[in-house]
Amino acid sequence: MKASKAQKSQEITASPWQPILPQVLTPSMIAFEDDFLLIIDKPAGMLVHPTVSQWEGTLYDLVKDYYTYKGITADIHPVSRLDKNTSGLVIFAKEPIIQFWLSQAEVVKEYVAIAQGHIAEQQGLIDAPIARKEGSIIERCVDFERGKEAKTAYTVLGYYGDNTLLKLRLFTGRTHQIRVHMAHIGHPLVDDNLYGTPGPQSRHALHAYRLAFKHPVGDMQLEITRTLPKDLRKILY
Repeated sequence: MKASKAQKSQEITASPWQPILPQVLTPSMIAFEDDFLLIIDKPAGMLVHPTVSQWEGTLYDLVKDYYTYKGITADIHPVSRLDKNTSGLVIFAKEPIIQFWLSQAEVVKEYVAIAQGHIAEQQGLIDAPIARKEGSIIERCVDFERGKEAKTAYTVLGYYGDNTLLKLRLFTGRTHQIRVHMAHIGHPLVDDNLYGTPGPQSRHALHAYRLAFKHPVGDMQLEITRTLPKDLRKILY
C-alpha cells in the first residue's frame, strides 16, 4: 500500500540521521575548477574546515588530499562556508589574492529549502537583524536591539504535502541566517532540530544550489548550479 505524506515524514524523522560521507574528493563533487578556483558540492554532514573539536574528515582535508594526489601546489582558502548539515556549493580560492578579491566582489548565493507549513506570500524579503542567543555559543536569534543586519529574499516554488519548497537568496551572510529567518516567520526548515522541532531528525532541508559571480581573473561570468540532493528530494515525493 502506498504510504501517505504523513507516513513518509514519520519514516524520514524516526531515527538519528547518519550521513555516508566520501573519504576522497570525487569527480562528481567538483562543480568547477581552474588555476584560480575550486568549487565543490559539499555533502551534508561534513564540516568545511577543521575545528577545535574535529581536526580531520572535513572538506578542507579532502581538498588537501586532492591537491597532493593531483600534484597541485596551490593554497587552500575557503571563500564561502556552509553549516555542517547544509549541502551545496562551496568556493575555495587557490591564492590569497583571489580569496581577497572574491570577498570584495558581489557573489550571488541562492539556496533551495523545504520549510514547514504553507507560506502564503509567493515572494518576500525577511529583513531582521540576527545576534547570538544569550547563553548559547551556537544558537542565533532575531534581535532588533543587538543584532547585525540580515536580509533574505524568498520565492515559493511549490507546495508538497504540509511543506513549502523555496528558493532563497542571501544579501548578508550571518551564521544560520536562513534557518533563523525561516523560524522567525513561523516556518522553520523541515528537520531543523535547533530552530524547529527538537528530536533525532535527519539533517535540516537546506541546499546551496547556485553561485553567480564575475571570475576574479578576466571578464568571464560564472554561474554554477547543483540540483537538490536525493535525501531532500525524498521529503518532497
